[in-house]
Amino acid sequence: MKTKLDHIISTLEKDDIAVLISLLPTKLFGGTLKHVQYLKNFTHPSPKVGKKSTIVVSERLMMSDIYKMVEKYIIIKKAIQSPAINQTSLLSHFRINENEKLFNEQFNQALKLTQGHFQNAEHYQYSSEILYERWQFDQLKNRFSNAEAGDIIFQSEIAMISKKLMETVSLAHQSSLISKKINTTFLDYLESYIHNQQYLDYPCISLYYFAIKMIYEPEDMSWFYKFSEVLEGNLNHFPSEELKTLYFQAINYCIRKHNSGDKDFSKKLLDYYNTALDRKYLLINGFLSKNTYRNICTIAIRLGKYDEASQISLNNIQYLRIEEKQNAFKFNMANIFYAKQQYEQALDALKDIEFDDHLSNLFAKTLMLKIYFETKSERVLDSHLDAMQVYLTRKKIIGYHKTNYSKIVRYTRKLMKLNPYDKAAKTKLAASIRNEKVLPDKDWLLRQVEG
Repeated sequence: MKTKLDHIISTLEKDDIAVLISLLPTKLFGGTLKHVQYLKNFTHPSPKVGKKSTIVVSERLMMSDIYKMVEKYIIIKKAIQSPAINQTSLLSHFRINENEKLFNEQFNQALKLTQGHFQNAEHYQYSSEILYERWQFDQLKNRFSNAEAGDIIFQSEIAMISKKLMETVSLAHQSSLISKKINTTFLDYLESYIHNQQYLDYPCISLYYFAIKMIYEPEDMSWFYKFSEVLEGNLNHFPSEELKTLYFQAINYCIRKHNSGDKDFSKKLLDYYNTALDRKYLLINGFLSKNTYRNICTIAIRLGKYDEASQISLNNIQYLRIEEKQNAFKFNMANIFYAKQQYEQALDALKDIEFDDHLSNLFAKTLMLKIYFETKSERVLDSHLDAMQVYLTRKKIIGYHKTNYSKIVRYTRKLMKLNPYDKAAKTKLAASIRNEKVLPDKDWLLRQVEG
């Protein structure tokens, strides 16, 4: 069993270990040569020495000491890597020590960072902090100094509102997946203030404001178009990590519209996906999500772009996690085979696929459902629908996906019972399917009714 020290050491880069070992015996870290030797043995154990089943108290204390030193190293390293933290920390130090010469020099240097091209929440937060440091220092010299209080408040408000909206966007999207509402009362009060202060003129606020509207007012497509226009016009004003978040919002909105059967948004969705792939916005810690990998392929297939779907699958398998590559690639290929009506190859690719998340399993089960229906394998299909309904009933945290896929099961059963010569029944069923606001594979269901 891994210890806490094992876990925290595993989060470090190889070069960090050597640096950490050199820092342990310093006064800053408070370690001794015993700590140094222990860490060396811990990170480079002798192959002759096996893993201990028990750890004595003295060794546990040693491990606890080193764990705290590693924590301190991580904190210091993260701080050093942030120019904003460096600048504000030095300004605060020189202010507390009332060193006017060093403070003024540092303030002029800190001010240069505000002249960069980024205009996100961190930019405004940093600007407000260094201006506030300036104000505090000036108060030490002259309580009646002409402080730019309005500028400080303005900068901090932009940062605060942007961060609040950004947080709400992330939480609102996640809560929609599990059908759990979040408290947005504060936003109701904040909204009028944003309009009164004309804060929508600032992209770090307007983008997240429009994103929230896209989540809560999905039928009003004007929010999406406003969001897209501001996003494409301000790509240089946000760091790549934040652009990833913003692109996900556009993609998630397009996915919902695509699922409702809007083909125009299907094309927009594939365009967003391809752009995001090119710009590496879809990579998280260097990896592409298997769900995203599957979604892009599926959209290309539904648009009839089979070669592009295959190329996307082949070109991007390198970005998947090792343990996900085989299943994700097999599913994509099964999807392409199915689209080409190569049913045996599709079922063969789906053999032994078992994902560790509900949504991926539902996609695979739905694909098998289609194959069984189209090949008129009624007994197998009947059994498969029973198993699928049991799966949907037992899995509690699926959110709106549970409702959507239960509809697929229900409508498939109606298709099985439908008399192909009863025009009235076919018309009624088709109308019922069309009237569903959100129904995955709506086009497929309609084709089976009308075919």
